[in-house]
Amino acid sequence: MKNDFNILTGKILNLNFPSIVDSMETEGKIVPYGYSSGTYARLNPVLNQVALLPQQQEIDALGPGIGRADWEKRFELVYQTALHQDVKAVMGVTPVILSFARFISKKHRKKPKDLWKFKALFCTSVRKIHFRYAPVLKSYFNEVPVIEMYTATEGVYGQQLDDFPYICFNYDKYLFEVETGRGLKMLHDLKRGEWGRLIVSSCLFPRYDIGDMVESMGKNYFRIFGRAKALHILEHRLYRLLYGWLL
Repeated sequence: MKNDFNILTGKILNLNFPSIVDSMETEGKIVPYGYSSGTYARLNPVLNQVALLPQQQEIDALGPGIGRADWEKRFELVYQTALHQDVKAVMGVTPVILSFARFISKKHRKKPKDLWKFKALFCTSVRKIHFRYAPVLKSYFNEVPVIEMYTATEGVYGQQLDDFPYICFNYDKYLFEVETGRGLKMLHDLKRGEWGRLIVSSCLFPRYDIGDMVESMGKNYFRIFGRAKALHILEHRLYRLLYGWLL
Protein backbone atom coordinates (compact mmCIF):
# COMPACT_ATOMS: atom_id res chain seq x y z
CA MET A 1 0.00 0.00 0.00
CA LYS A 2 3.04 2.26 0.37
CA ASN A 3 2.89 5.27 -2.00
CA ASP A 4 -0.51 4.08 -3.23
CA PHE A 5 -2.68 7.17 -3.16
CA ASN A 6 -5.65 5.53 -4.89
CA ILE A 7 -7.11 4.93 -1.46
CA LEU A 8 -7.71 8.68 -1.24
CA THR A 9 -10.12 8.52 -4.16
CA GLY A 10 -12.44 5.98 -2.55
CA LYS A 11 -14.84 5.79 0.36
CA ILE A 12 -14.07 4.81 3.95
CA LEU A 13 -16.57 2.94 6.11
CA ASN A 14 -17.52 5.04 9.12
CA LEU A 15 -17.63 2.78 12.19
CA ASN A 16 -17.03 5.53 14.72
CA PHE A 17 -18.79 6.10 18.02
CA PRO A 18 -21.49 8.84 18.18
CA SER A 19 -20.18 12.39 18.41
CA ILE A 20 -23.20 13.60 20.40
CA VAL A 21 -24.00 11.81 23.65
CA ASP A 22 -25.16 14.67 25.86
CA SER A 23 -24.73 18.43 26.25
CA MET A 24 -23.60 20.90 28.87
CA GLU A 25 -23.99 24.61 29.42
CA THR A 26 -20.88 26.78 29.26
CA GLU A 27 -20.81 30.57 29.13
CA GLY A 28 -24.54 30.63 28.53
CA LYS A 29 -24.38 28.27 25.54
CA ILE A 30 -25.47 24.66 25.21
CA VAL A 31 -22.52 22.65 23.89
CA PRO A 32 -22.96 19.03 22.78
CA TYR A 33 -20.25 16.47 23.47
CA GLY A 34 -19.56 12.84 22.64
CA TYR A 35 -16.87 10.32 21.80
CA SER A 36 -13.62 11.57 20.32
CA SER A 37 -13.68 9.25 17.29
CA GLY A 38 -17.13 10.47 16.29
CA THR A 39 -16.15 14.09 16.94
CA TYR A 40 -13.14 13.79 14.62
CA ALA A 41 -15.34 12.19 11.97
CA ARG A 42 -17.91 14.99 12.25
CA LEU A 43 -15.38 17.84 12.17
CA ASN A 44 -13.30 16.35 9.35
CA PRO A 45 -15.85 14.74 7.02
CA VAL A 46 -13.80 15.14 3.84
CA LEU A 47 -10.04 15.15 3.26
CA ASN A 48 -9.43 15.95 -0.39
CA GLN A 49 -11.47 13.24 -2.17
CA VAL A 50 -11.85 10.98 0.87
CA ALA A 51 -15.42 10.55 2.11
CA LEU A 52 -16.85 8.67 5.08
CA LEU A 53 -19.86 6.38 4.62
CA PRO A 54 -22.23 7.15 6.21
CA GLN A 55 -21.68 10.73 7.33
CA GLN A 56 -21.25 11.21 11.05
CA GLN A 57 -24.52 13.15 11.29
CA GLU A 58 -26.36 10.01 10.17
CA ILE A 59 -24.58 7.97 12.80
CA ASP A 60 -25.47 10.53 15.48
CA ALA A 61 -29.13 10.51 14.44
CA LEU A 62 -29.43 6.89 15.61
CA GLY A 63 -28.82 7.92 19.19
CA PRO A 64 -26.01 7.88 21.75
CA GLY A 65 -26.30 4.29 23.01
CA ILE A 66 -23.43 1.82 22.73
CA GLY A 67 -25.24 -1.41 23.60
CA ARG A 68 -25.49 -4.34 21.21
CA ALA A 69 -28.80 -3.20 19.69
CA ASP A 70 -27.38 0.30 19.16
CA TRP A 71 -24.35 -1.01 17.31
CA GLU A 72 -26.48 -3.31 15.18
CA LYS A 73 -28.52 -0.30 14.03
CA ARG A 74 -25.30 1.52 13.13
CA PHE A 75 -23.88 -1.51 11.33
CA GLU A 76 -27.05 -1.88 9.27
CA LEU A 77 -26.90 1.82 8.36
CA VAL A 78 -23.28 1.45 7.26
CA TYR A 79 -24.14 -1.64 5.22
CA GLN A 80 -27.11 -0.04 3.44
CA THR A 81 -25.28 3.25 2.80
CA ALA A 82 -22.11 1.70 1.41
CA LEU A 83 -23.50 -1.39 -0.33
CA HIS A 84 -22.92 -0.26 -3.92
CA GLN A 85 -20.19 2.29 -3.26
CA ASP A 86 -16.47 2.21 -4.10
CA VAL A 87 -15.20 1.48 -0.60
CA LYS A 88 -11.42 1.38 -0.25
CA ALA A 89 -10.86 1.18 3.51
CA VAL A 90 -12.34 0.98 6.95
CA MET A 91 -11.23 3.01 9.96
CA GLY A 92 -12.12 2.66 13.62
CA VAL A 93 -11.78 0.88 16.93
CA THR A 94 -10.48 -2.60 16.17
CA PRO A 95 -13.10 -4.69 18.06
CA VAL A 96 -15.85 -2.58 16.44
CA ILE A 97 -14.47 -3.32 12.97
CA LEU A 98 -14.46 -7.03 13.78
CA SER A 99 -17.98 -6.86 15.21
CA PHE A 100 -19.19 -5.17 12.01
CA ALA A 101 -17.71 -7.97 9.90
CA ARG A 102 -19.39 -10.62 12.05
CA PHE A 103 -22.72 -8.77 11.92
CA ILE A 104 -22.63 -8.59 8.12
CA SER A 105 -21.69 -12.26 7.86
CA LYS A 106 -24.47 -13.37 10.20
CA LYS A 107 -27.30 -11.15 8.94
CA HIS A 108 -26.53 -10.82 5.24
CA ARG A 109 -24.57 -14.04 4.67
CA LYS A 110 -21.74 -12.09 3.07
CA LYS A 111 -18.28 -11.16 4.24
CA PRO A 112 -17.11 -7.57 3.74
CA LYS A 113 -14.52 -8.81 1.20
CA ASP A 114 -17.42 -10.12 -0.93
CA LEU A 115 -18.99 -6.66 -1.07
CA TRP A 116 -16.06 -4.23 -1.33
CA LYS A 117 -12.49 -4.15 -2.63
CA PHE A 118 -10.51 -2.97 0.37
CA LYS A 119 -7.04 -1.45 0.18
CA ALA A 120 -6.37 -1.17 3.92
CA LEU A 121 -7.78 -1.40 7.42
CA PHE A 122 -6.88 1.43 9.83
CA CYS A 123 -7.22 0.02 13.34
CA THR A 124 -7.02 1.74 16.72
CA SER A 125 -7.57 1.57 20.46
CA VAL A 126 -6.40 -1.89 21.56
CA ARG A 127 -3.11 -3.70 22.02
CA LYS A 128 -1.91 -6.70 20.02
CA ILE A 129 -3.69 -5.54 16.86
CA HIS A 130 -1.33 -7.44 14.56
CA PHE A 131 -1.05 -10.60 16.60
CA ARG A 132 -4.55 -11.03 18.01
CA TYR A 133 -6.86 -9.24 15.57
CA ALA A 134 -5.16 -9.02 12.15
CA PRO A 135 -5.44 -12.73 11.21
CA VAL A 136 -9.18 -12.74 11.98
CA LEU A 137 -9.77 -9.40 10.27
CA LYS A 138 -8.06 -10.60 7.11
CA SER A 139 -10.38 -13.60 6.94
CA TYR A 140 -13.29 -11.14 6.67
CA PHE A 141 -11.69 -8.26 4.74
CA ASN A 142 -9.18 -10.12 2.55
CA GLU A 143 -5.37 -10.06 2.67
CA VAL A 144 -5.00 -6.28 2.88
CA PRO A 145 -2.63 -4.26 5.07
CA VAL A 146 -3.73 -3.76 8.66
CA ILE A 147 -2.43 -0.33 9.68
CA GLU A 148 -2.16 0.39 13.39
CA MET A 149 -2.98 3.90 14.60
CA TYR A 150 -2.11 5.16 18.09
CA THR A 151 -4.81 7.66 18.98
CA ALA A 152 -6.38 9.17 22.08
CA THR A 153 -8.96 11.81 22.89
CA GLU A 154 -6.20 14.41 22.78
CA GLY A 155 -4.94 13.54 19.31
CA VAL A 156 -3.08 11.10 17.05
CA TYR A 157 0.25 10.30 18.70
CA GLY A 158 1.61 7.87 16.14
CA GLN A 159 0.90 5.40 13.37
CA GLN A 160 2.36 2.48 11.51
CA LEU A 161 4.28 3.73 8.49
CA ASP A 162 5.48 0.56 6.77
CA ASP A 163 5.32 -3.23 6.87
CA PHE A 164 6.82 -3.56 10.34
CA PRO A 165 4.03 -4.17 12.91
CA TYR A 166 5.21 -1.23 15.03
CA ILE A 167 4.34 2.46 15.25
CA CYS A 168 6.33 5.65 14.71
CA PHE A 169 5.56 8.68 16.86
CA ASN A 170 4.66 12.19 15.68
CA TYR A 171 7.52 14.19 17.12
CA ASP A 172 6.47 17.31 15.20
CA LYS A 173 3.36 17.72 17.37
CA TYR A 174 4.25 16.25 20.76
CA LEU A 175 7.11 15.82 23.22
CA PHE A 176 7.40 12.25 24.46
CA GLU A 177 9.06 11.07 27.65
CA VAL A 178 9.16 7.63 29.25
CA GLU A 179 9.34 6.79 32.95
CA THR A 180 11.58 3.71 32.98
CA GLY A 181 12.90 1.59 35.80
CA ARG A 182 16.10 3.64 35.59
CA GLY A 183 14.46 7.05 35.59
CA LEU A 184 12.98 9.46 33.05
CA LYS A 185 14.18 9.30 29.43
CA MET A 186 13.22 10.93 26.17
CA LEU A 187 11.28 8.48 24.01
CA HIS A 188 13.72 8.79 21.12
CA ASP A 189 16.62 7.95 23.45
CA LEU A 190 15.25 4.53 24.37
CA LYS A 191 17.40 1.62 23.27
CA ARG A 192 15.88 -1.53 21.79
CA GLY A 193 14.15 -3.47 24.54
CA GLU A 194 13.81 -0.54 26.95
CA TRP A 195 10.28 0.18 28.12
CA GLY A 196 8.26 2.25 30.54
CA ARG A 197 5.32 4.54 31.15
CA LEU A 198 4.59 7.08 28.39
CA ILE A 199 4.32 10.81 29.23
CA VAL A 200 3.12 13.25 26.55
CA SER A 201 3.46 17.03 26.35
CA SER A 202 1.93 19.49 23.88
CA CYS A 203 0.80 23.10 23.78
CA LEU A 204 -2.47 22.00 25.43
CA PHE A 205 -1.21 19.86 28.28
CA PRO A 206 2.25 19.55 29.89
CA ARG A 207 3.60 16.16 30.97
CA TYR A 208 0.40 14.19 30.63
CA ASP A 209 0.73 10.66 32.02
CA ILE A 210 -1.44 8.95 29.43
CA GLY A 211 -1.45 5.63 31.25
CA ASP A 212 0.08 3.50 28.48
CA MET A 213 3.22 1.38 28.46
CA VAL A 214 5.64 1.70 25.53
CA GLU A 215 8.59 -0.42 24.43
CA SER A 216 11.33 0.47 21.95
CA MET A 217 11.85 -1.99 19.12
CA GLY A 218 14.89 -0.12 17.80
CA LYS A 219 15.43 2.26 14.88
CA ASN A 220 12.61 4.57 16.04
CA TYR A 221 9.99 1.81 16.05
CA PHE A 222 7.81 1.27 19.12
CA ARG A 223 4.90 -0.75 20.41
CA ILE A 224 2.27 0.06 23.01
CA PHE A 225 1.94 -3.20 24.89
CA GLY A 226 -0.82 -2.26 27.32
CA ARG A 227 -2.18 0.04 29.98
CA ALA A 228 -0.07 0.80 33.04
CA LYS A 229 -1.76 -1.90 35.07
CA ALA A 230 -0.12 -4.53 37.24
CA LEU A 231 -1.45 -7.41 35.12
CA HIS A 232 -0.14 -5.97 31.84
CA ILE A 233 3.25 -5.18 33.37
CA LEU A 234 3.50 -8.69 34.84
CA GLU A 235 2.54 -10.18 31.47
CA HIS A 236 5.24 -8.09 29.80
CA ARG A 237 7.90 -9.11 32.31
CA LEU A 238 7.04 -12.79 31.79
CA TYR A 239 7.11 -12.33 28.02
CA ARG A 240 10.56 -10.76 28.17
CA LEU A 241 11.78 -13.46 30.53
CA LEU A 242 10.66 -16.21 28.17
CA TYR A 243 11.21 -14.61 24.76
CA GLY A 244 13.57 -11.70 25.43
CA TRP A 245 16.38 -13.48 23.61
CA LEU A 246 14.37 -13.17 20.39
CA LEU A 247 14.12 -9.37 20.59
